[in-house]
Amino acid sequence: MRRTDVPLLKSGKHAARKRRLRRRVLARLPVTSLLFIASGCIATDGTHAPSNAIHIGTVLPFSGERASSGVALEGAMRLAMDAVNSETGFSGQSLWLDLGDSHSDDARGTGNALELIKQGQMPFFVGTEEPGIAFQITDAIKSHEMVHLMPGLTSAQFHDPSAKAAWFRLSPSVSYLACALAKHMRADGIEKANLLIDPDDYSSTFATIFSRVFTANGGTSLPILVVTPQGGSLADLFATLSRLSPDASALITSPAVAAGILQEWAVRGKPGKWYLGPTLNNPELVRNVPMGVLEGLQGISADLGERAGDFEDFFEANTGIPPLAGSHYYYDAVALLALANAESFAQTGTLPSPAAIKDHMLRITAPGGTVVAFDQLAQGVALLSTQQKVQYQGAAGFYTLNSLGDTTQNRGVIWEIKGTRFNTIDYLQCVPGEVETGAENQ
Repeated sequence: MRRTDVPLLKSGKHAARKRRLRRRVLARLPVTSLLFIASGCIATDGTHAPSNAIHIGTVLPFSGERASSGVALEGAMRLAMDAVNSETGFSGQSLWLDLGDSHSDDARGTGNALELIKQGQMPFFVGTEEPGIAFQITDAIKSHEMVHLMPGLTSAQFHDPSAKAAWFRLSPSVSYLACALAKHMRADGIEKANLLIDPDDYSSTFATIFSRVFTANGGTSLPILVVTPQGGSLADLFATLSRLSPDASALITSPAVAAGILQEWAVRGKPGKWYLGPTLNNPELVRNVPMGVLEGLQGISADLGERAGDFEDFFEANTGIPPLAGSHYYYDAVALLALANAESFAQTGTLPSPAAIKDHMLRITAPGGTVVAFDQLAQGVALLSTQQKVQYQGAAGFYTLNSLGDTTQNRGVIWEIKGTRFNTIDYLQCVPGEVETGAENQ
């Protein structure tokens, strides 16, 4: 796979509005333990965690290129916590969120994540949106014998055979979504294509699998353009695209980067055709691009199940903001931890160890119990406290976890932007052989 680095100027145009939005949203969240960001670390609003609180840590992007997602992801976690804390299935203990800012930056975000972990009172960690941070904190997760749930769309995929820590990946594999987009673009008649990607492992993996499948299906994969936020101009990027002359390009970037590119594309008379990656099923993209520019653009994201729309209504009604595709998984991360802990408390009277929690996670997602939907968490905790079996139907649908703790739900949704909505137009499923070789029958 050939790559060309194209610098891109980043803009702070919407930073002030995002800060105002975040303050407004947090004020409306019905939570019992509100925290806010100060200088990238955690601070409180005057409240303190109860001495027996169960701590869940995370760092989320409230600044930098991914800043559009931080508020919604925090809101999803707090919404789930509030539902669980309304029930007493933890023998009076409640969930508490320890929060830091990743700054959309691996180095700064890793530092803030390690600061939280080293406090030593946090058995669980959720996130991060930046896959590089997840890799950098693995030793700390292991040394503190923690459980790490990775719900982000761009989450890393790794495991450690040690029983001292446990890792779970809730969002679908990047490989299957890249495969589905490649198949869709070929079916759409695209002969030559290239990708514009962020400089991270998730985007690079997406590009590798996309190129493999696109080529195996008879297409020509052109050089990948890595869009960096340091210096440069959009004119350089469009000059490179003009030389490559693809039939279509796909954006596998943050919403902030994509918005800048698509606005420039519109100014230039919309030369060429665009497809959008999983992170761009995001209302922030629609808000930051003039009305009509995105009309008819298609993209890929994970299949969130038949009740995804119900969750989005539930989320917006309780937080006052529209959800991101990733909000579903962050809500479910807290819900799954809560239900697994409730089962452990009922059976042993204690929190589960990293070695034991996988069994609890497999049981609460397996068929055969009372179905507990995302808006029935209190009922689910109550059922488990009496040692009844449940099956969680999450904001992102039912979960089927493999023996490693990774979701096996990998169907992709093809959507098209109409007005301000992302309308589903098709579903695509790749099989393992396609991801490995690029061709379905090999």
